[in-house]
Amino acid sequence: MNFGEHTTAAEVASAFKERILGKHFVVTGGNSGIGKETARVLANEGAVVTICCRTISKGESVKAEILKESPTSQIQIVQLDLNSLKSVRECAATIIGLKLPLNVLINNAGVMACPKFITEDGLESQFQTNHISPYYLITLLIPTLHASGTRENPSRVVNVSSAANILFAPAIGIDFDDISAAKKSYNAWSRYGQSKLALISLTSELQNQYAGKLNVAFISLHPGAIPGSELSRHMGLKNTFELALSTNYGKIKPSGVMTRKSIPEGASTTLVCALDPNVEFGKYYSDCRVSDQVHPFAFNEEFVARVKTLSEKIISEANTSGTF
Repeated sequence: MNFGEHTTAAEVASAFKERILGKHFVVTGGNSGIGKETARVLANEGAVVTICCRTISKGESVKAEILKESPTSQIQIVQLDLNSLKSVRECAATIIGLKLPLNVLINNAGVMACPKFITEDGLESQFQTNHISPYYLITLLIPTLHASGTRENPSRVVNVSSAANILFAPAIGIDFDDISAAKKSYNAWSRYGQSKLALISLTSELQNQYAGKLNVAFISLHPGAIPGSELSRHMGLKNTFELALSTNYGKIKPSGVMTRKSIPEGASTTLVCALDPNVEFGKYYSDCRVSDQVHPFAFNEEFVARVKTLSEKIISEANTSGTF
C-alpha cells in the first residue's frame, strides 16, 4: 500500500477492512483528537471499540456521535485516569471483565508540555501519563492479548509516541536520577521528550522480550504535528515549531517531522501500525512508514535496559507501598 504523510485514517481502514470487522480494539484517549478519529473509523468498519478516558461523560458523548454515524457500532466506555496507577488497574480489570478477545491495544492518551504536577503515585505527571501508566496497562492486559492472538497473527500493542523524543529530550536521553524533576528546574518540553523517548525504547524492548514467546507484537509511532489536537492546549503550535527548530540534534529535518496534519491524517499512522500485515514489529513509525528519526539512545541496548528496569521498579514499589 502506498500510504504517506497525508493519508487519512479512513483510507487505511478501507484498505484493511477484513482485519477490522468483529475485532476488539481498546483506544485510550479515544474521546478527543486522533484517538477519537481512530475509534470512529474503526467503529465505522465494524470493530468492537472500547474507549478509555478520564471523564465518562465525554466518552459517552463520543459514543453517541459515532452511533449517529454508524448505528450498529459496538462501543464501550471505560474510565481511565493515567495519573493514577490505581485507575489503570481498575481499567484493566474492567476490560478483562468484558470477556472479549483483545486484538489491539492502542495507547493513544497523553499530555504534552503541561505545567509541573506530581501525581498521587509520586511521579512527574508527563512521565507517568505518557510512559509508566501505558506500560502498566500493557503488563495487566498481556495475558488477554496473548490469548487473543496467534503466532501468525499476533495481537498488537500500538504506542503513540512523538518526534519530541529527538526534538526535546536531552543529550543523555532521560534524567534517570531525577525522574520526578525534584532536583532541577522543570522544563516541560524536555520532560515531554523524555517520556516519549522512554515509550519508544520500552516498545522495542517488549518486542525483543516477547518475540517468539507470546502472541503479542509491539510498535511505536509519531502521529505528526496536529494543530486541531487537544494535546497542544498548553502551548501554541507556533511556539512548538520555534522550539523544535532551536533544540533538535541536527539528526533530522524538523520540517519533516513537524509537518502539519489534519486529525484524520494524524490518525493514519496509528491504524497502519494496528492493521497492516507488513508492519515491522518493534520499530518506530512516522508518516505511515518506518522512521529512523529517533534519539541516538532510543534503541541503545544499555539505555533500553535502563528504561525497562526503571519502569519495573516504579510499578513494583507502588504496588508494595499500597499506592494502588
